[in-house]
Amino acid sequence: MKSQIKKITLLLLIILSIKSFSQRNLKIELSENYELGNIILALTNYGRTDPWDVQKIPPYYNEIISYFEPVKNHPLLDSVNYSRKDWEKFLGFRTDFYAFSFDKNGNLKRDYPFNSFGPKEVDKNLELINDFVKKSNYRNFYNQHKNFYNQLMSNYKKYYYIDKSFSFLDKFAPNLKQKSNSNYVIAISPLVGGQNCHRDINSLTTVDFPNIGEDLILGKMEENISSRIVDNHSIFTEMDHGYVNPISEKYSELISKNFDLKKWDNKSGYLGINSFNEYMTWAVYDIFISDNFSKEKTDSISNIYWKQNATRGFIAQNLFSKKLIELHNKNKSKQLEDLYFPMLKWCKKVENKISQPKLLNSDTKNFITLKNNVVELHFSEPMQKSKIIDLVLIKFENGKQTQNRQNLKIENPIWSEDGRNVNFKITSEFEQYAISFYVWNSSNGLYSKNDILLNPQSYILIKK
Repeated sequence: MKSQIKKITLLLLIILSIKSFSQRNLKIELSENYELGNIILALTNYGRTDPWDVQKIPPYYNEIISYFEPVKNHPLLDSVNYSRKDWEKFLGFRTDFYAFSFDKNGNLKRDYPFNSFGPKEVDKNLELINDFVKKSNYRNFYNQHKNFYNQLMSNYKKYYYIDKSFSFLDKFAPNLKQKSNSNYVIAISPLVGGQNCHRDINSLTTVDFPNIGEDLILGKMEENISSRIVDNHSIFTEMDHGYVNPISEKYSELISKNFDLKKWDNKSGYLGINSFNEYMTWAVYDIFISDNFSKEKTDSISNIYWKQNATRGFIAQNLFSKKLIELHNKNKSKQLEDLYFPMLKWCKKVENKISQPKLLNSDTKNFITLKNNVVELHFSEPMQKSKIIDLVLIKFENGKQTQNRQNLKIENPIWSEDGRNVNFKITSEFEQYAISFYVWNSSNGLYSKNDILLNPQSYILIKK
């Protein structure tokens, strides 16, 4: 009798998941208003020089620079020339364009009160924006590129495994509160390089604002499956907030008692439950790719993003993800909500061992000269004795950092018995350079005995 009840319950959950998936109103958009915001940011001095926040993939990016050359000195571009420290304004300016459209006179107007981050930078600059639109003939540029935009929207769903992603999430973490007439929109632009976000526009509409990969932009749909899996993270880890966050809200008190922000988070900017949710969304991504793709393709991908998340302040993402994967693999029929109690119990148990190792001899102001080209590193706690250390040398000129880089692989470095010190030889043509120990796309890294990555901001300055 009990087994029959379990089977019936499971069948009902599957039916609910299928119903939720089939009734979801999904739309991929590359709208005229949203792309306007992205193009404006791309034309600012920050957009032109920062290597991350604006993607500069030709030929589209080059066409933008060429077409808008006559208005490169428009006052709007100075007014919205945000920097990394102004990320809320930068991201808010880009995202809030979603709440606007063009009226019959060709002026941008606000349609509804959606505000993504607080600062109302679009409203503040609306007069300048409308002037820019007319003087640059922006709408003509958008119309000229409609075929390109339509191709991106058409290919997006397949390239990013959207159906597969929703099918997995609806089964693993069903959101039974989701309304059958809810709308889910993915707003895309070839210019978005980072700072993705997930927002509820109103009670029925949720929009994700991800970046999109170079292969999709260039129409290389099937050439590199691993690249597609890597790119999938940009939308999946936004989509699954819609599944993770409602579960976390149910257990918010339990999370606050078992997840100490001071121990798990190093200035990520995500407060309280939001930091936990970020850990969880990435761990669910790791389960998704491990369940749906071959191990040889996914192990290094997870490792790369564990390291990248450490740069964002989530210093123990690797430990968190490994534990959730372990709990999931013990019984794959369990849903995510079933794993919250054991996961949080584990968080409380291990968090006193979480500390991010530091480089004790890291001097970020003064250049040193090596003796016999030997680098000596001293760590704040015992480290795993890696047989391979990946480095990146960053060239300096007149004491200032340049874009010139050199990657090195150090084999068989000499470790002290306690793992607190290591030395190795290094040679470089650079007269002045920094040695950084964070190579984002490498599966190697300097980890403590407790399996926490060395602070990714660690570096030393060298001169000949």
